[in-house]
Amino acid sequence: MKRIFAFVFAVLAVLFLQAPCSGTAEAARVIVAPIEINDDKVARASDFNNYYWDIMIDKFRYPEYDLIDEAKTEAVIPFDGLKAYDQKTLADICNKSDAEIVVAMRLDDVHGKVDRARRNPRTKCYMKGLFAGYNRLTGKYYCKKINYNNEMETALTLKNDWQQNAFASTLKRCLNQMLEGKEKE
Repeated sequence: MKRIFAFVFAVLAVLFLQAPCSGTAEAARVIVAPIEINDDKVARASDFNNYYWDIMIDKFRYPEYDLIDEAKTEAVIPFDGLKAYDQKTLADICNKSDAEIVVAMRLDDVHGKVDRARRNPRTKCYMKGLFAGYNRLTGKYYCKKINYNNEMETALTLKNDWQQNAFASTLKRCLNQMLEGKEKE
């Protein structure tokens, strides 16, 4: 009799451990607006477009987030891009697309200028743009002007891609601050 109870207990323990103990939350639907790049002032626009989408896909993974497909995004966002990055525009996109989070970015200028007047030549790195996001669940709007100014030795710019590093770190920082709920305008 003890063996039968032990066997039944073991079977029930396995069944209960396999079943979820708590309810599962629905994934937040995210719409990512295509990045707008000023082709006249940004030399490697296609590279920045690829960096942008790689970071977005990596950040918004499926169990927590559900990216809205391209067809629905194109139906909601105009072909020539967003006219404004204000809260009203992003909230309107949220309502039209039935999304909880909207993310948009504009890149206006990226360049480097070599300063050879010093003993070790240095490159002045400059990046300018705008990042905006809106979370419909919390009602918080995040907008950050991107003004990246840095100076590094020219020899270091030959070994790494400073533009990609600066863009990736800035975009990840903005995404994290937006998702944490910090409100900026």
